[in-house]
Amino acid sequence: MPKILERITISKGKRGDFSPVQSDHYHTFYELFYLNFGKCRFLLKDTVYQLEKGDLVLICPGDLHHAVYSSSPSCEIIILCFRKEDLEWQKMQHMISNVRLSEPHSFMGSIPALYQEEFTGILTRMLAENAQIDEYSEGFMGCYLLELMLMLMRHSVMNEEEPDLLNSRDADILTATKYIYKNYRKPLSLEEVSAQAALSPTYFSKKFKQVTGMGFKEYLNFVRLRHAQTALLTTDNTITDIALENGFNDSNYFKDLFKKVYGKSPREFRKSKS
Repeated sequence: MPKILERITISKGKRGDFSPVQSDHYHTFYELFYLNFGKCRFLLKDTVYQLEKGDLVLICPGDLHHAVYSSSPSCEIIILCFRKEDLEWQKMQHMISNVRLSEPHSFMGSIPALYQEEFTGILTRMLAENAQIDEYSEGFMGCYLLELMLMLMRHSVMNEEEPDLLNSRDADILTATKYIYKNYRKPLSLEEVSAQAALSPTYFSKKFKQVTGMGFKEYLNFVRLRHAQTALLTTDNTITDIALENGFNDSNYFKDLFKKVYGKSPREFRKSKS
């Protein structure tokens, strides 16, 4: 998946292993993840969900996410990516002026079975136009995106109860992810977090990777980086202070990791957004 999005894009594919759908765990644009067939686990920020056919996830820019698939049967997924400007939210508000709209937020939802065929029909048309059939394709993609969002609002998909959390046997890992999100500034160790989950460090490491698709240290670093990224854009604190405030005890390690993930040093990232 690209780090920078230049237009609305959509792709369809099958997954049947324990690898993530993408190497980047958060990005600068919206992503709509739709499970057309099968079952999978999905990590969104600090919560892991069990998704089934007809479930979808809307991920806002900057939100940590990750999908993990079982080996059998295979899953069929459709991923739609778009930018804030692609939504034309003001135009949508004008079209339905009797309804007060708020900008999209990250959520889990399910397309009612009665409307799944209609929903996948829109996605299928977008998949065809994604090949850039002619000079009208981008226009059609924009129209279909608005149609899709209107459909989600009409059927209250954005406001319904979320799909089930992971079953009770994985509640220990959910406890761990929430503990990390709450305490990421502290010098967390594998031993401390595994104790929160009431598991041995060795078993915890194995189960955490299996359930979330990420290693403990990888997950902790990405949570810290996400908050550090926000601090770079919203404060005048030095890069060293930001590193220390967000759980990194070595500013050079923070800088190297930040550049590896974002493709820019913290200083370059801050200047590019100013």
